[in-house]
Amino acid sequence: MAGVLALGLAIYVCSKLGAQTPSTAAPAKTRVALLNLTYVVKNYKKFQAYQDELKKAVEPYQTTDTKLKSDGEKLAKEAQAPATTQNRRDEIERDLKNLQRRIEDNKNDAQKILIKKQEEQLKTLYMDVRSVVARHAQTYGYDVVMHYNDAIEQADYDSAPNIARKMQAGSLMPMYIANGMDISVHVVTTLNQMYTGTTGTTSSGTPTPGTRPVSTTVPRPGT
Repeated sequence: MAGVLALGLAIYVCSKLGAQTPSTAAPAKTRVALLNLTYVVKNYKKFQAYQDELKKAVEPYQTTDTKLKSDGEKLAKEAQAPATTQNRRDEIERDLKNLQRRIEDNKNDAQKILIKKQEEQLKTLYMDVRSVVARHAQTYGYDVVMHYNDAIEQADYDSAPNIARKMQAGSLMPMYIANGMDISVHVVTTLNQMYTGTTGTTSSGTPTPGTRPVSTTVPRPGT
């Protein structure tokens, strides 16, 4: 009986000591990356191509607007001429009202086209970026990628409006970014390689301004 009790006490003590021994395993670490969405989109060549598409789409409406306004100016001058009769002035007034309606209709048509195109382009751009971010995160072992929007040029970065915007920002407006945290350049490089069908390791974008400039030489993200 005494032997059994002694053995039981020894097992109990050992189990308690083992439970109190601190674990030597390293705690799991969460890797977080940051992405300047403004930097990525503005340096993405597809975005630049989309801007050209918008300009071409609006050109016919701009041409029509210029012609209608020019016609209106001619009619207005004719109405002010001393030799113009009252009947002709009444006709000109009706024509000017008609021109104004046509100008407004042309403007509304242009806005509809632009809004539809911009919505389609915005969706495509965001999905492209999201896809590359997911690939980059999986390749380089990031658990979370958070995006923010900040100025690209130093003058804009330090401008009063941009500072005021940061003071009112709701979340994720970094004041300091450690080396290796911002993956914006990596994402831009991959997006442009996919869009143009080229390969390489250097981004053509400008460094992100801030406490730490973004390196322009990056390894090509994995596929």
